Amino acid sequence: MSGFRLVVLSDTHVSRTHPLFFHNWDVAREAANALNPDIAIVTGDLSFNGAAVADDLHFAADEMARLTAPVRLLLPGNHDVGYTPAVAAEQTLTAARREAYIAALGPDFWSVDHGAWRFLGLNPFLLQSGLPAEQEQEAMIDAALAAHDGPVGVFTHVPLFAHSPGETDVEPSATILPAPRQALLERFAAGGVRFVASGHLHRFKRMRFAGIEHIWAPGTAFTSTGPKSAAWGGEPWVGFVSFSFEGESYTAEVVEPDDMINMDLRNWTRGARHGYYKVAEAPFRGPGNTN
Repeated sequence: MSGFRLVVLSDTHVSRTHPLFFHNWDVAREAANALNPDIAIVTGDLSFNGAAVADDLHFAADEMARLTAPVRLLLPGNHDVGYTPAVAAEQTLTAARREAYIAALGPDFWSVDHGAWRFLGLNPFLLQSGLPAEQEQEAMIDAALAAHDGPVGVFTHVPLFAHSPGETDVEPSATILPAPRQALLERFAAGGVRFVASGHLHRFKRMRFAGIEHIWAPGTAFTSTGPKSAAWGGEPWVGFVSFSFEGESYTAEVVEPDDMINMDLRNWTRGARHGYYKVAEAPFRGPGNTN
């Protein structure tokens, strides 16, 4: 197989009843389709509030189907299924939420081969969840890494770390927790993993540690320039990431379509309660929706 292109979009946050981010999704989707990628991956937070509203998951499924790449792969975010129960959060993963996601959008973890590469998609919220699927995902990771001699790329909604692999003082909901992080990094180092691509923090960032590159895809929906978000580093700009593969080599670049709007949601992070969930409690008012 000759070279191929893969696009990574993240944090689309689409909803039938909360259409604030739909313009950016439309523009990003069209720009991604115009690149004629062989693979399109969306790394979570597909929906606005799918963990609580089933229709958000079904609406997201219809929208993701508008990506025209021959291979389309999806992963859950915290707004789709909730955080791991090991993190104190307003919404946490349950078996029912996971099943609702799978029914609407398909598998929440997967292994796919393309050219010389093997790509693994993970549900990071299964880590330390105690659900039976946690062990199923662990077995998939081990089998996929053991049975492949070529390069591997990993995709997950939540990044493994914010600044360095050994950090322990970062907000628990921002990255994968330290214990499962270290276990994954050890397996990735031994298993030929070349990069880990993620979303979640709505910033474009690249770091390299122990031969593995960590690439954060910006969100399509919004960004935040508040102090809390700025501490993660990276570039707070909406867009997506385009990968080009040739044999066992790859390049990656951020794509920032001209017509996307850099909505800054720093106000939503103020106060004792996460503003996103406050906004999600009721449909937006408008000419066609006065409830």
